[in-house]
This record gives sequence, structure tokens and C-alpha cells, in this order.
Amino acid sequence: MRTSMIECRKRYFRLPARHIAHFQFLVEGYDGIATVTTVDAKAAVVMLCIPAGLDGVADRVLDAMAQDQWIPFREDTVWKEEFEEEP
Repeated sequence: MRTSMIECRKRYFRLPARHIAHFQFLVEGYDGIATVTTVDAKAAVVMLCIPAGLDGVADRVLDAMAQDQWIPFREDTVWKEEFEEEP
């Protein structure tokens, strides 16, 4: 059986820990635009893996979520740099 890896762009977000499951549910509810992985539960950092070509769609979903203000989240580029430097 042959499988292929889909290229994706990783983006990191920080939000209150109590909102992680809801954030994941909302993002993944838009079938195929991204997967959400908790990379640091203590710091409440999640990673979105956005398939190539769907950046614009993911941005629109995140913008709509931010405007609704149900879940306070922000992109965390500093954490990303620290995480990706680890061996």
C-alpha cells in the first residue's frame, strides 16, 4: 500500500487551556482546512497543520473566529521558533 504525505504549513497559536477542545472542534469542523494538535498543554499552545493551497481559507476561518471573540487566541511565532529549533 502506498501513501503520500500532504505538504502543510504549520502555525502555532496560544489560547486559554479550557478552550483548546472547542478551538479544535471549530477548526476541524471546516473539513480539510487544517488539523489541530496540542503541542504544549501546560502553555496552551496548539499547532495548525494547513494543507498547501488552503492558507487563505484557513485565514478566513481564523479571522471569523477572532471577530466572534468566543475563543481568545493569538498566533505565537516566538514559540514556533523555539519549538522548531529543538532536535
